Amino acid sequence: MNSILPPEARPSIALRPMTGAKRDLESALQLSRAAGWAYRLEDWRIAQVLGQGVLAEENGQVIGSALCWPYGDAFATCGSIIVAPAMQGRGLGRALLTQVLELTGDRAVMLNSTAEGTRLYQSFGFDALGSVHQHLAQTSADHPQPSADLPVRIARANDLEALLQMDQRAFGADRRRMIGELTQNGAVAVVECAGRPQAYAICRPFGLGQVIGPVVATGTEDAKALIGYFLRTNLGQTLRIDIPGDSGLGPWLTAQGLPEVGQVTTMIRGQHPAISGPERIFALASQSFG
Repeated sequence: MNSILPPEARPSIALRPMTGAKRDLESALQLSRAAGWAYRLEDWRIAQVLGQGVLAEENGQVIGSALCWPYGDAFATCGSIIVAPAMQGRGLGRALLTQVLELTGDRAVMLNSTAEGTRLYQSFGFDALGSVHQHLAQTSADHPQPSADLPVRIARANDLEALLQMDQRAFGADRRRMIGELTQNGAVAVVECAGRPQAYAICRPFGLGQVIGPVVATGTEDAKALIGYFLRTNLGQTLRIDIPGDSGLGPWLTAQGLPEVGQVTTMIRGQHPAISGPERIFALASQSFG
């Protein structure tokens, strides 16, 4: 891997591919904790299995990370771009982003940026596309629970292909590997119509508790039914959900006891794949995966 660090940083810092080795995952975990991210070791394992990554090291210690997740030949997301607090301001973030964008090749790339990162991403040709709003809280029976007005059930094995097709129509690219991995680690619920799934959601362990996402549906009522199902079945747990700014779910989530706790800007370099069907993304799989 060629060095692209500024001259003053090169003597002691090296960039290399991230692997699934225990040392790399544990180093990434310590890096994310130092940055205030509530990741678990398993969260890093899943991210690395599904994507490709770059680590920055100084004297054998990991001080930076960046990962990307290709979805077919035309589209990718990137994220987990972290620089240790003591190393910020030395051009390391730029070096990591340059390297990880080499991994995405000619694909269009989407990411979610904090306010601090926006200027860096703009310098690489990223433009603002929208926003993502994080809702997070420990659920409680003290909050009114959403009613079960629509037929929601746990997904069956023979539902998987229908779910994958819905997801591709809503996202614009094939996330088969990601959906397959997430279904192995969480619960999958569907809204059924005439014996077939017409919307789906996944709830899985992540960070401080559970994350609900992706949620794919044709309208807000189906999305609320799926989210409500997981709110009812996970009382007492810390739940997180990341919703696009145009989902229309923010006030409703707050009323269910899940207030907004953060916001990022969705940015893209290149052209987003066409959305081919009536389904929409009402909650992300994660801010990194999209």
